[in-house]
Amino acid sequence: MIKAMFFDLDGTLLNSERILSRQTRLTLEKCKESGIKLFIATARPPLLDRMLSWDENTLSLFDGGTYYNGGCIKIDEQSDYQFVSSEIVQKTINYVCEYDNLNVALQLDSEKHAFRFPLEDKGYKSWGVTAQDALSLHQIENLKTIKILIFFANLIDSVTPLNDELIASLEALCHEKAQFYLTDKGKCFQIMGQNVNKLKSIEKIRVCLGFEKDEIAVFGDDVNDIEMLSEYKYSVAMGNAESHVKDAAKYVTYDNNCDGIHHAICRILRLI
Repeated sequence: MIKAMFFDLDGTLLNSERILSRQTRLTLEKCKESGIKLFIATARPPLLDRMLSWDENTLSLFDGGTYYNGGCIKIDEQSDYQFVSSEIVQKTINYVCEYDNLNVALQLDSEKHAFRFPLEDKGYKSWGVTAQDALSLHQIENLKTIKILIFFANLIDSVTPLNDELIASLEALCHEKAQFYLTDKGKCFQIMGQNVNKLKSIEKIRVCLGFEKDEIAVFGDDVNDIEMLSEYKYSVAMGNAESHVKDAAKYVTYDNNCDGIHHAICRILRLI
């Protein structure tokens, strides 16, 4: 019997317009009414009210979650953070600054954000901050880093993938010192603290709740979901996921624009 479900957001729970569809919402409400606990498992920070314009009713569907790819765990009002080492932060900044047009974002404690280059005005909402709140890299002293992102443009509208040489250098920099992923179809390199990932954070929540592994279901679509999709009996990849992500999951559902979450919960897992 499934007692808790964990959902990635972009490409999974949200459609391509980054909206929770009416059908998906109704399905989640039925799951919650039946006693199943619902959790977020995302690379985003816990600023969904600002980033996605979620109101209190939507936020209240969830009992907590894992954010920043596992860099932050929230259960009800309690939070636990894991940080990137200051050595990796500084080395990453130094390396990225060798490129003229490559941006880096630091997601910091207290949910603050710092950018190498200012974003276009339209780009800030997707990060959950305003242009006035955003920090420069010169303003991060005494702030700890939860996650680093390397990308072009505003990220959300970037069409430029990172080149192989850059990726190889970043992987070498992080080797055995930080967790990293190349996501967004090669357009974003994400760095977290050592041994930080969604699976480890979900396991911490599971143990805290006293649930068995076979009482957990997980849903995802990108490479940062592979660990969790590989681990659980009830794991579901979206139809829009790449083949190696689908291979990691036990089940594959419709894509995120065709109510894949509803189909998985009702037709594959048969929960409602």
